[in-house]
Amino acid sequence: MKLKATLQKLRLSLGKKLIDIEKSKDSSLRLLNKILFLRQDGKIGDYIVSSFVFRELKKYNPNLKIGVVCDKKQAYLFEQNPYIDQCYRVKRKDILDYIQCGKNLCQEQYDVVIDPTVMLRNRDLLLLRLINAKSYIGYKKSDYQIFNISLEQECHFSELYQQALEKLGIVVENMQYDIPYHSTANAEICDFLDQKQLKDYIAINFFGASSSRKINDENMGKYISHLQKIVPNRPLILLSYPDVLEKLKAISKQFDQVFVFDTKHIFHTIELIRYADWLISPDTSTVHIASGLNKKIIALYGDGQENWTHWKPMSKAETHILFYKENINEISPEQIKPEWLN
Repeated sequence: MKLKATLQKLRLSLGKKLIDIEKSKDSSLRLLNKILFLRQDGKIGDYIVSSFVFRELKKYNPNLKIGVVCDKKQAYLFEQNPYIDQCYRVKRKDILDYIQCGKNLCQEQYDVVIDPTVMLRNRDLLLLRLINAKSYIGYKKSDYQIFNISLEQECHFSELYQQALEKLGIVVENMQYDIPYHSTANAEICDFLDQKQLKDYIAINFFGASSSRKINDENMGKYISHLQKIVPNRPLILLSYPDVLEKLKAISKQFDQVFVFDTKHIFHTIELIRYADWLISPDTSTVHIASGLNKKIIALYGDGQENWTHWKPMSKAETHILFYKENINEISPEQIKPEWLN
């Protein structure tokens, strides 16, 4: 692992020397006609915490053109947003696709690019250079020449976007997340809840993005048993996705009042959280969705300070956090206290 990290550091350093170029300080930074956001990392949670900026930009200037570079797999999220004018799809690890996208974007003549990426890979830096915008705003990029403005404060990523807009002279009046609403998904979830006669339920997500954030099969059963012990009259809905559907269905059959919906996409998950009383989850995307819907949350987080600062839940509703050091299975279900849910 050390060798891999060292080689990556060398690649990034060499790429920076070859690709990074100084941008002149553009005096017309606040004379905006077109603004581009780079969000090709494909993270649903980042979309949620940044969702308010598109609304606030259009509130500031309805004629402002807003573009987003996004991963092809997550493009559907950006494309359903009524405040985004243009989405540019890229394959995350395809350098040739990045080059073609950058050349196309150069023709668009964007005034400002906002890219809050923490670690710029060489393909990201090349894309930035090819876009050839008038100005660039980045996060902790004071050692990069291409960025006119570098935001240096350690803060939640929603606040980072707020600061970026303030640098453009735009006052953010409302940072409430815009949670997507999909009418068909809503109808399907409402039908499911009516058929099962479910209300005041607890939605549980057992899976984070990395292996260290996935609750193992044994502990899934322990969580369900513990919850049924401390809140015996509460139905539980296990949040699913296609790869884990059969596993969760098999687990649910071992218990009464535990349900699984055949989730096809994130819009089903959003609607299940929308009607839940509580969400229990190690996954920041679902935590941010619940925050945007002001749902009560029990979130499971790694104890890294930077991750917590950037991605903590911002719900106005009751929220409890359980921390782990290396692996989420360090947390015992018994750490969820009865008084939290009663």
